Amino acid sequence: MTLDKDIDQIAAVTAVAFLHAKLEEHNATPTAQPTFELTAKQTLCLKWSAEGKPMKSIATLENMSFATVNFHLNNARKVLDAGSLAQATALATKLGLI
Repeated sequence: MTLDKDIDQIAAVTAVAFLHAKLEEHNATPTAQPTFELTAKQTLCLKWSAEGKPMKSIATLENMSFATVNFHLNNARKVLDAGSLAQATALATKLGLI
């Protein structure tokens, strides 16, 4: 007895597709959401970064050094467990943190 003979793979894939479509239709949201606590400076720098500002511009706009902006963005990336700054800004935006 093997699973590939006992389960109709097309029916299984179709069932999963229908389930996902229904969840999207109802705008279902997960009941458990990860909580992330960003500092005010991390949030501010991420917001500017999400708007496409490079770190040098963020430093000028917020009267900080480049190193300080880099520090806050790196820490925000670590808090969000993101592999890149782009991923961190996307995640923070999706979660409504910025």
